[in-house]
Amino acid sequence: MSLDALASPTMPAWFSQLGLMGWPLAVCAVVACAIGFERAVFVVRTIMGFDRQRARLAGHLRSSQTLPKPVRDEQIAIWLREARPPYFCGLKLLRMIGTVSPILGLLGTVLGIIASFKVIAAHTGPVSPSLIADGLWEAMLTTAVGLLIALPALVMVQVFAAFGHRQLERLALDLRRLSLSFEHDEPAEPLDVVEFKTGAARP
Repeated sequence: MSLDALASPTMPAWFSQLGLMGWPLAVCAVVACAIGFERAVFVVRTIMGFDRQRARLAGHLRSSQTLPKPVRDEQIAIWLREARPPYFCGLKLLRMIGTVSPILGLLGTVLGIIASFKVIAAHTGPVSPSLIADGLWEAMLTTAVGLLIALPALVMVQVFAAFGHRQLERLALDLRRLSLSFEHDEPAEPLDVVEFKTGAARP
């Protein structure tokens, strides 16, 4: 093995060009990927177990069939609020990553431009366009990486949030339909039968 291979850095060359903001952007990317993978697994498990969850809540509702409808509706609202947190777990952090990543990238770009100008100022010879372009593309790299992290993160937030709202709406609709069916299944009150006689009364 040559000495050049031993001396080669373990990190990619483009990562070293991100400068001071490289590690914060890397942390954001890793956390966003971890949340996205966990949410994808949760979506698959929820779709597969949706019928069981609906049957469980329907069983609880049937046990309260004798209660008045406003009380049953309040129970449904409480059950849905309790079922809501798992559907939106991690989305706040994912949304924050989608907001912070472009700002970190922009900060890295500003710091890179400042460092590029310092190099140009310290250069004693004529300033060539290639010297300016080399410093600028390295500075703009952090903004591009920040946007590449933010865009998938915000898309995942919208997709997973829409999935959660849709599933909860399905549960609410099914439970309210079941609660309403209890009202129709109640037996009607007996009507008073009045016998009307026509004509003269027979002895």
